[in-house]
This record gives sequence, structure tokens and C-alpha cells, in this order.
Amino acid sequence: MSRAFREALVALWRTGTVGVLSAVAVGASLLLVGVFVQVIDAARGLSASVKDRVEVEAYLKDRASRSKVQELAEQIAGLSGVVDVTYIDKQAASKEFRKMFGNELLDALSENPLPASIRVRFDPTGDVTVSAREVIAMVEGNDLVESIDGGEAWLSGLDRALEVATGVGVALGLVLCVACTFAVSNTSKLMVLAQREAIEVMRLVGATRAFVRTTFLIGGAVQGTIGGCLAALILLGTSGMTTSWFMVDASIPITTLGSGLVLLGFLLGVLGSWTSLNRVLQAIAS
Repeated sequence: MSRAFREALVALWRTGTVGVLSAVAVGASLLLVGVFVQVIDAARGLSASVKDRVEVEAYLKDRASRSKVQELAEQIAGLSGVVDVTYIDKQAASKEFRKMFGNELLDALSENPLPASIRVRFDPTGDVTVSAREVIAMVEGNDLVESIDGGEAWLSGLDRALEVATGVGVALGLVLCVACTFAVSNTSKLMVLAQREAIEVMRLVGATRAFVRTTFLIGGAVQGTIGGCLAALILLGTSGMTTSWFMVDASIPITTLGSGLVLLGFLLGVLGSWTSLNRVLQAIAS
């Protein structure tokens, strides 16, 4: 393996500027993949933080009895995804209103016009949209409920936007991975052609096809790993700036993402070399 590694480095060195540009192209593509992963991860984190504040509030009629309201609240609490059900009486609603909008509006009225309500909160790790729909379906049309403030429409829009963003990010990531593979594949072809005479000498002294193949697979792996390291270093160097922009809600540590890019570069390098070796080596052998 040590000899194969040395031969791989020699072959990669002989590609000259093409090899350097190919490694840089792999690094740039992997950097974009890393940025897409960061953006999607941050978007999912932001979505989870927004859903953590989602509430469904069922406003009650003035004639609703406390016992029936308690019964309705217990039924809602039994639904999946519901983590908290709170009864807000008219006095508590008045205090909340005064805290947000001041005292002037209510002081101008002779009596408190705000209704009592049942406030429902959900588990942000679950499907908040589905849970909110279930709560709305349960309380809608109930004789105790005057109106419902659910926000289900914008929750559905948020889920659709996140699905579209994830799909676009995955598609672009796959395209960039294919581009990395082609870049390494073309450089591997040049490595084989540059080492044509060396390959013939290796075979004359007893080198097996597996040894020759391993040499160039190692070359592709080195090239992909260099590209992955470049991408990881740039991400690490700009982590402070990206955190202030859009990584506040991200859950993937930057070191984990950088290590993943290095590993992905290694795998794409091996794959790119493998796709070009059979045809080129057979052409040389013939």
C-alpha cells in the first residue's frame, strides 16, 4: 500500500495544473454542498422554533359553564401532539390585553368585552400542523366555542416552503456531487495516460492489475480528500460570519459538517477514479 500511495502521488503530481484545478473544482462544489446543508438545517431549526410558539385559541361563549369547558379541555389534552391546555378566563384575558396594548382601550369601556378562551400548545418535535388541525376539527362547531384562532393556513404554507427548499437543496447537492465525480474522473484519465509507460514497466516487473488499479484509486481518493479539506477549512474559517447570518437555529455542528465534507470528497474521489479506470486501462493494455 505504501508503494501504491507513492505511485499515486507521483501520478497526481504529473497532471500538473489540471490536477490542482480539479481539486479546487471539487472543493468549490463541496463547499456549495456544505452551504446548502447549512441553509436547510437552519431553515428546519427556524421552523421548529416557530412551531414551538404555535398556539390554537378557542374563544368561548359567555354562557359556557366552567364544568363543560373543563370537560372540553380534557378532551383536547388527550389528542396526540398536545402538550399544554390552559383555560384563560375573562380577567386573565384582560390582563394580557393591557400588557400588550395598554390600559386606555379597556378603561374607555364600561365592561370587559374580552371572552374567556382555551389555549392549546403543541410538541414542536411532532407534526404541529396535523395536531393543530385535529384540535380545530374537535372544537369547531362546539356549542361552547364562539370562534377559533388557529393559524393552520400559514402553518401549511410553512411546511410546503420547507419541503420545496429541501427538495431544491437535495437536487442541487446531487448535481454538484455528480460534477465532483466527473472532475475526478477526467483527472484520473490524465493520471493514467501520464503514467502509461510506468504502467507498462510495473506490469513487466510483475505488478498485478489490482495493484495498478489501487494506485489510481488512491490518487482519486487523495484528490477528492484535498477538495473536501479545502471546503471544510473555508466553512470553518467563515463559521463566525455564517452563524450571525443564518446559522443561529442550525443543529449540525460545523466540525461535524466539515468532517462529512472530507469524507464525501474521499468517496467521490474513489467513485470518480473507478468510473474512468476500466475503459482507460483496457485501452492502454490493448
